[in-house]
Amino acid sequence: MAEAADILQPTGLVPDGFETVYDQLARNRDRFGDRIAARSVEDGKSLTWEKLHRETTRVAYLMHAMGIRANDRIAVLGENTIENLILYYGIQAYGATYCTVNTEINPHHLSEMLDRIGPKAVFWQKELEGTGITSGGPGTWIPYGPYDGEDDGLFAMLASLPDNDPPYPVNGPEDRAVISFTSGTSAAPKGVLHCFSNYYAIAQHQRDRWSLTENDRVLEFRSWSWASAHMLSLNPVLLTGAELLMAKQFSRSRFFGWIAEYSPTVIIAVPTVVNILLEAPPEHARRAFDGVRFVSCSTAPLAPEAHRRFEDIYGVPLVQLYGMSEGGVVCANRPETRRIGSVGKPGMYQDVTAIGPDGAPLPAGEEGRLVTISAQHAQAYLHADGTLEAIRGTPLETGDLGYIGTDGFVHVTGRARDVIIRGGVNIAPLEIENALMTLDGVAEAAVFGMPDSIQGETVACLVVAKTDTLLTKDDIFTHCGSVLPEAKRPQFIEITTEIPKNDRGKIDRNAIREKYTGKQEA
Repeated sequence: MAEAADILQPTGLVPDGFETVYDQLARNRDRFGDRIAARSVEDGKSLTWEKLHRETTRVAYLMHAMGIRANDRIAVLGENTIENLILYYGIQAYGATYCTVNTEINPHHLSEMLDRIGPKAVFWQKELEGTGITSGGPGTWIPYGPYDGEDDGLFAMLASLPDNDPPYPVNGPEDRAVISFTSGTSAAPKGVLHCFSNYYAIAQHQRDRWSLTENDRVLEFRSWSWASAHMLSLNPVLLTGAELLMAKQFSRSRFFGWIAEYSPTVIIAVPTVVNILLEAPPEHARRAFDGVRFVSCSTAPLAPEAHRRFEDIYGVPLVQLYGMSEGGVVCANRPETRRIGSVGKPGMYQDVTAIGPDGAPLPAGEEGRLVTISAQHAQAYLHADGTLEAIRGTPLETGDLGYIGTDGFVHVTGRARDVIIRGGVNIAPLEIENALMTLDGVAEAAVFGMPDSIQGETVACLVVAKTDTLLTKDDIFTHCGSVLPEAKRPQFIEITTEIPKNDRGKIDRNAIREKYTGKQEA
């Protein structure tokens, strides 16, 4: 397989004031010393900035001893833990490439992704032993346990190495920092090659758009196998010196206890979590988020009705943004000027355009395909066959439909590939889902197209009812008849207990279509 350097050339899209990960860690050690850099809300284990710098220095010495160079790939298989965080920052501080794969996927797929990456080394969490994903593969495999406990693996090796004056980083701005994978709802997941400068541009954007400072405490419970977790929490925390509060996953039973005990100022969430919190608000819900500046919501669309209900119940701002693994944070709201129903204004370094079928830019308010070009963009895709496809420096088709208002706020109306064509009329599923969410008793909805011998496609929907709510198909038919034109009213409706989603919380329309294709309403 060709290395990215063989096909990718510098684009000139370098953010202002670029700093290496090494320099950011050193700055935070000097400025903040014994202040907490990261803390696990599940067990209270923490690291200061000074201790984090020492541990990442040891990682750099190990990389140096292994003969690792810029763009050499180091895979890390593990959960959101202090140890994984040390490796995330340490590998990049040295200047090598941190590679992450979701360990909850099928072992066969994980093996294929590792083969595609071709890592020089694989560091894997000992708790994964027995899961079928630690059977070896390319590179040297080294297990790791607790960094501060009994460990006969990686951290035992690191303990004998120096913890000051680390080897100078071997990377430049355009070398690869991270390889992650897309969610892969429509095809095999694509590897995404991020360079140090595009990750730095995204961190700058988040610092600016969210007004982050060293006084913030950012709660992150999404998997670090998502590039979004790097973009919204790990990298901005490093840039600003804020405190990272981490959990391995969202816990409905422990969530409000985490807030009460650790006082986050920013909470990073997804629509699935918002819907869970709407389903069963706690007593005194408006006090549950005391001290929280805002809750962010991204990764998948959020219905405006759910957005309004969340803010009405909890009294905390809910701030939407729109990002892509390969495109960075395309658009984002500011907490103080958030716009319900909009993903915000284009992000820092982002040039966002809505284009028509002929590729020409559309005027404000007209729906088209959303395209962006940006210093936030990743360098390239790494496809399943091992080929590389350059991304950075040319317009990136997001795959989404939307429009830009006269006020500059961007509205995403759906995925281009999900558009339902009924009798020659294009119908966006998101519009109908938002209409369904305005019916009292609807907790979630998913709209998709089903084959129709006359119209080409007909509108179908799955609906999840709120707990202890008696909701019938007739209720839904009647509601749709009152809020939607006839062509957009669902002709097939099923009330279900769960809507298929992928690991990112996005509706898995492919799985839905596969299950329901050919099924007709009685």
